[in-house]
Amino acid sequence: MKSLFICAGLIVLIAAFAFPASARQQSSIVQKTDPLYQKVAELDSAMFSAYNKRDLNGFMSFFSPDLEFYDDRSGLTDYTHNLAAFKKNFTDPFHSSRRKLVKGSLEVYRLGDFGALAIGVHKFYGTINGKEELEATAKFTEIWENKDGTWRVKREMSYDHI
Repeated sequence: MKSLFICAGLIVLIAAFAFPASARQQSSIVQKTDPLYQKVAELDSAMFSAYNKRDLNGFMSFFSPDLEFYDDRSGLTDYTHNLAAFKKNFTDPFHSSRRKLVKGSLEVYRLGDFGALAIGVHKFYGTINGKEELEATAKFTEIWENKDGTWRVKREMSYDHI
């Protein structure tokens, strides 16, 4: 009986080493050279370019009408709530906000034919009376839906604000 266990153990070890490490530990992360990664990075850049310009219509066009936005400070909000909040933010004459993606933090994962999952870290800088200061650093997770060639954020999570 003891030899049976030893034999089974040897078979498991042989099988484990028969496959290259890369085959055993394949990551589902999309490489930066992949067109999907480049598309999501382009979308992220365009979305927050509109944000930084305070272009409400341009910015909101990146979100699905059935948006669910989860935030560790405010909980769950929808498209209508976010439209009103960003409108207030973008029209505030005394305060403006700028978002910057932390270099190298963007990760993209394929979601079959549905779209993509994007994860990263971004920083928000606020300007009051001409002086810009770091207001928050947060992690984000976005589910991008590709519907007939139109990409929109369907689910957004913003968390770990410091």
